[in-house]
Amino acid sequence: MGQHTHISNRFEWWSVADCACEYCLYCGKKRTCQLEACVVDDIRQEAIRREQAERGGSVARMEAVSCPA
Repeated sequence: MGQHTHISNRFEWWSVADCACEYCLYCGKKRTCQLEACVVDDIRQEAIRREQAERGGSVARMEAVSCPA
């Protein structure tokens, strides 16, 4: 990259809202989840930990929502 290269839209991390089941390819509004384990569960757990740390830890307890079976 050159000296005058500007990179916009730098991705930092996923939020809990980004990991909602409504955005999943395998689970939708009209059908139940087809998988035994959620494909974004590890990303959702990391997002929960980051947002809890950002809010001060125990201020707001966020629960991981599993896909409806």
